[in-house]
Order: sequence, then C-alpha cells, then structure tokens
Amino acid sequence: MLTAILIVLLALITVAYAAAPLTGRRSLVDPLPDERDPVLVDLEEERDSLLRAIRELDARLDLPADRRDELRARYESKAATVLKALERARSEAHGAADSAADARARADDARPATGRRLPVGALALLGVAAVTTAALGSFVLPRVGQGTVTTFFADELQTAEALRDLIRAAEREPNAANLMALGDAYWELADAAGAEETYRRVVALASDDGTSVGAPPIAYKRLALLVLQRDLPAALELLREARAVDPTDPETLYAIGELSFALGDLDASSEAFGAYLATPEGAGDPDAEARLALVQAIGPAASAVAELRDRDNLLALADVFWTAGADDPAVEIYFEVLSEHDASEPTALSRVGQLLFTRGRSDDAIGLLERAASAAGGLTRLEPQASLFLGNAYAVQGDDESAIRAWEAHVELVGVEAAGRVTGLIEGARLRLDAAGAEATATTPGDAPTGVPAGGSTAAAAEAAATRALTALSDPALLIEVGAELYARNCVVCHGAQGQGGTGVRLAGNARAANEANVRSTVRFGRGIMPGFGALLSEAEIEVLVRWVGQELATPR
Repeated sequence: MLTAILIVLLALITVAYAAAPLTGRRSLVDPLPDERDPVLVDLEEERDSLLRAIRELDARLDLPADRRDELRARYESKAATVLKALERARSEAHGAADSAADARARADDARPATGRRLPVGALALLGVAAVTTAALGSFVLPRVGQGTVTTFFADELQTAEALRDLIRAAEREPNAANLMALGDAYWELADAAGAEETYRRVVALASDDGTSVGAPPIAYKRLALLVLQRDLPAALELLREARAVDPTDPETLYAIGELSFALGDLDASSEAFGAYLATPEGAGDPDAEARLALVQAIGPAASAVAELRDRDNLLALADVFWTAGADDPAVEIYFEVLSEHDASEPTALSRVGQLLFTRGRSDDAIGLLERAASAAGGLTRLEPQASLFLGNAYAVQGDDESAIRAWEAHVELVGVEAAGRVTGLIEGARLRLDAAGAEATATTPGDAPTGVPAGGSTAAAAEAAATRALTALSDPALLIEVGAELYARNCVVCHGAQGQGGTGVRLAGNARAANEANVRSTVRFGRGIMPGFGALLSEAEIEVLVRWVGQELATPR
C-alpha cells in the first residue's frame, strides 16, 4: 500500500514539473542559445596558444636570451593581431544578436495582449501517462547480492526472470548442474561476487562428494580469473585443479605456464608450455614458443645466480631478460650490478640509460650513456642501440653537434643501409647548425650589416627548417627524414623513442594517432598536460609531423 501511495505521489510531482513550463506566458517563445561562432573558437584557441607560449618562454633556459627575446616579440606581435581580430569578431557577433533580440521584442509588442490558453491537450496526455504509470507499477528483478534492479525493458525483465528461476532451482536442488548454471549466469551478467560465491559452492560440493572427478574445469578456471588480481598462488592452485580434471585443456596449460613464470617456478612453467605446444590448438603458437625459449634460457642463468650471485652471473641473467624484451626485470638486475659489484660496468650503464630515455628522463640518460661510453673506451665499443639512444637524447636537449657525433657512431657500427632514418636525422641537424653558424658570422660585431637584428641566426634557422618541411610535404622520402627529426626534437621525451608512450600517450598502433585532424589539433593547441606547438613550429612542420606520426607510428606494420 505504501509503495502505491509513493508511486502516485511521484507521478503527480512529475506531472506538475512537466506542466509548469506549459502554463507560462513566454515559455515557448524564448530563443534557443546561439551556437558558438567557429571563427571565435579558432581565434580564442590561437590566443590561448600564443599566451601560453609567451608564459613558457621564461622557463626555456635551454634557449639563449636573445632567442627568447626575439620569440617573445614575435609572439606578442602576433597575439596583438589575434586579439584585435577577436574583438572585431565579438563585436560583429554581438551586433547580430542585438538585432535578433530587437526583432523578437517588436514581434512581442505586436502580439495581442490576450492571455495564453492553457495547453489542455498536452496536460491531458501527461495526466493519462501518469495514471498509466501508477497503475502498471514497476518490474523488480530478482535480488542479486544485497540489491535490486528496477526496469521497464522487456529484455532485462526476461534476464531477471531467468536469473530468478536459476536461483530458485539452486535453492531447491543445490547440485553441480544447477549451481553451474547459476554461476554461468552471474558470469554473463559480470556479477563477480555472485559468480565467485557460486563457483566456490560447486568446487566445495565436488570436494564433499569425495569423488575423483572433481568440479567442471571451467569452474576452476573462472575462479582462478576472479582471484588472479589479489592472490597469484591461489589462482595457480585452482588452475592445477582444472588441469587435474582435464589434463589437455589448452587454456589451462597456457595459463599455468604464465602464472608459474610470474611466480618464478621455471620448471613448472617450462613443462606447462611444452604440454600446451603439444596440443592441437597450441601447436606452432609463436607466443608460446617464444615464452618457452625464454623460460629455458633463464633456467640455467637463474640457477647459476642462485648458486653464486656474482657480477658475471647477474649480467648473464639480465642479458637474457633484456634480449627477450623484459626490460624492467633486466634493469633491476643491472642496478644490483652497479650498486654492489661494479659501478662502471658499461653494459649495465648503457641499458639503464636506454630505459631512462624511453621513460622521458633524457638528462639522466645522457649522463649514464656518456659514462658507459667512457668506461667502454668509446661509443663504438658499445652496442649500436646505445649510440642511437644517446644521439636522440642529445637532440631532445637541442645539442645538435653532440647528437651528430653519437648518430655517426651508430652509422659506423651498423652501416648506412641498416641505419635507415638516422642518416636523415644527421642531415637535418647539420642544416640547422649551418644556418645558425652562417647567420652568426653575418651578425658578428664590426661585420654586421645595418638592420640585422640580434637573434637573427635563430630566425634564419627557423626559416630554413620551415622551408625544408614545406619541401618534404611533396617528397615522401624527405618527409620521413624531417618527420623523424621533428619527433626526436619535440615529442620523444613524453611519447617514447618508438611511440610506446611514457608521460604522454602511446602513439604506436594507436588508431586515434592515425586521425590526422585529431593529431593536428593536439599538436597545434595542446591537450591536457601537453603544450601546444602552434607558436613554435611552422604550419609546414606541423603538417609533416602529423603525417609522419600517422604513417610511421600509428599505422600497424
């Protein structure tokens, strides 16, 4: 009875709330808000980008003072132009709005001053709807956990009725079949608590029976997935129970291999992956074969470390992880080597430096990679990746001369053909140095022609870079070189050398990064913590960078 009264009261409140606007005299003639003028939006974004760039100049200690002054003057001049255009556009928009408001006022004045008729038809329909709602009531799903769900939708009602029937069947006859059906229903509804509780009842029932058959394997597997995040050993034990019931299930075998590897039980992991590859479904699986090879390679190295945890054994184990792409555990071992055995070990220094660069710490990466080169007797005595990463780190810091030296060492180690885009990075860095050097010579005191402003070298370099980027837009090979250069100088710190992400989002294989309009807007105006580059890069450079990201990083290869 109380529920019915509450429903009627809610229905009456709803009718009153919906009818109130209909009874007002001016309710249906108020104008809709005007949409924002796209011209104003563009001008406001450009204004914000320029003002942000002006503020950020004070923190750009990597730029010479004359360069900062020249950029500030350039940005302030452009900002003044944008602000004038913005004020003019706003005035025009306000004038149009005032004219429209005057027209509406004249129309209202011309309208006869008769009272507005009540919309009897609309109010009647609302009343009928309210009465119908109160009469029908609501459908309540079966209780799930501690709550209820109310719905008017037929499909959800059918699901609720089916769940209710399964709950009743499990209560009447709590056998394995009924409990499994209920557990599967909870699983499909993404009710983790209900599924876990029900599957545990299935497992307990099989245990109480004392049979050798056990519960269905899927009950163990799903329980393992449900507890995986909070208890790895318990999840592994449940998977072993599933394997005891069905020894050849490929999903169970693969999962046991992965969890055993994560828990450091290499023998169990190797055996499980071998069993998985022996099944028809797992035969030839490249991921499983690679994981098995890694486990088998780690085994002897881990055993050697367990017997004697010295420098050589640790380096051998770390090398296995590094070669397999497991960078984090490898670097943990390299840190142990550096802190406890040999603070100048070149390989450990080099690889820790490489990882730091991919995490956006280019300053620290340069320090470690330089120490590694010094300890090894030169960059060419390190692995090729070390000189490549060091060159990229220098480029991020704006040190083109040092970047060229490091990249040339990389080319010497791998050859021109294998170096790929590195030769283009070297060429771009040389062009910037040549442009800056030529203009610096022209502006030397005593030789400088009248009217050449201070900071002209940086302006000439910027103009040369913009011209080269414009040429690259019609030259696919040059576009790849210039795009890689722009990415290395502006993006790699946050997004990673291979676009794998860091403080910035992952770009490699990212469908959104393949959307040129999205990337162009983000580069130009910024987004979130990422600053805009519209005031630092020319339009041609932005376009080259946008295309390069889409072609070289975002598109799967």
